[in-house]
Amino acid sequence: MSKQKILLVHLFFFVIPYLLVITVAATAYDSLVIHSATWDRTLFSALICSTLMLFIKVPLERPLTIMAHLTPHRALKALTNFFLVERSLGIKIANFIFDGILFCLATYLLRRSLPLNMIAGRLLGWCVLALLLSISIGASVGFKVLTIQQDTSVEND
Repeated sequence: MSKQKILLVHLFFFVIPYLLVITVAATAYDSLVIHSATWDRTLFSALICSTLMLFIKVPLERPLTIMAHLTPHRALKALTNFFLVERSLGIKIANFIFDGILFCLATYLLRRSLPLNMIAGRLLGWCVLALLLSISIGASVGFKVLTIQQDTSVEND
């Protein structure tokens, strides 16, 4: 697989969807929670968001492992390996904290940069649409590489 294709798969199948899922969670929080600007509520929601993100990452282990294995770029390989949560407790904790920090940052930036009617009205739909498009592009670019090959040959005993 070419370097450009690897970068496209990482970008559209991993990086953009990850940031969009954080944005979806922050948008839902900002639009649904009354007094969302208080830090205690934001930190509690970050705890919930981090837990859900950890559960989301578990089924993505196999494609991420394949992506990390095929990546010749050291920085991209290190980034991908960081999100493989099945490897060690330290990586799980680091991912948990990282997700919580990104969630708090996203909620803060959304509250400061967009009006509430935009957050509660249209932003969630646009984020979900962008998420679906990004995953579709990433999966179509890297479909052959990310599929699990099964041996369908039958041996006669």
